[in-house]
Amino acid sequence: MTTRLRTSLLITIPFVLLLNSDSVIVSTRMYGDVSGVRRVRAEADSSLRDELLKWASEMTRGFYSEPVHVTTDSVEVARSNQVNDLAAIEGVTASAADIAQKPFSFTTEYTWQESIKLDALGNERERAAAEVIAFEYRLAMPGRIASVQPPNAQVNGGSAVWTLKAADLSDAEAGFTVSATSTVLRWDVIVFLAYIVAYLLYRAITFLARRARLRPRKI
Repeated sequence: MTTRLRTSLLITIPFVLLLNSDSVIVSTRMYGDVSGVRRVRAEADSSLRDELLKWASEMTRGFYSEPVHVTTDSVEVARSNQVNDLAAIEGVTASAADIAQKPFSFTTEYTWQESIKLDALGNERERAAAEVIAFEYRLAMPGRIASVQPPNAQVNGGSAVWTLKAADLSDAEAGFTVSATSTVLRWDVIVFLAYIVAYLLYRAITFLARRARLRPRKI
């Protein structure tokens, strides 16, 4: 049994945000109950403070604004959202194999898949810039990540980081897809089975010891 609901929270990245930012990071942290936190952070020249706030807001409707950090040379804005069910996001498939599916499996498998779109005008300037402009897509999942697509992600335990080019997104009309799977040991099952094995061993040893005591001794 997996949850696959849909709402209108598909992330669409404004090309103008990528074009004018020094860095853009889109991140998701997925928890064991398939809830999670979505966050977008962008950094640009301090003169673009108002524009950066506007572009980030357009990209993340329904997110909450975090405090703006401004220095002499740069400004950093971030918006985040706590999500009770990541599977309810449009363009996202998020699931976990539950007890009904695999009652005696030693692991729970989590899956994540998201389609990201780029909002671009498609003029010559944007097409030329799309080849060199990139942003980071970060994903943190329960347990250890076992597989990723595209395969060029930097994987470290339960975290994966992709560096995606704007051109990759602009070439995909239906959205550019990022996916990953991870596994977590089910200690409840392991402990339960270990208890059963220990109990059976205890019963077997007790039975053999009793038989040994009752066996007639030679005189």
